[in-house]
Amino acid sequence: MSTEHSKLEKLEAAGIIESRHFSADELKLVDTITDEEIEVLIQLRKKMGAAPEGKHHIRPNIGI
Repeated sequence: MSTEHSKLEKLEAAGIIESRHFSADELKLVDTITDEEIEVLIQLRKKMGAAPEGKHHIRPNIGI
C-alpha cells in the first residue's frame, strides 16, 4: 500500500491552499505543478510561517 499523497493533499497539509475555495477546473491545475515546485511552495510556507490572521482564507497565501 502506497503512502504517497497527491499534490493537492500535500499543499493542503502545508496550509498553502484549501480546496473548498477552488472550482474543479482550478483544482485540476494543481496537477500541472511539478514536484519540485510543490516542494518550493512548502518550503516557503515553512519559512514564512502561518498566514496572517484574517487573510488565511486567501489562497495561495505565500505572498501575503
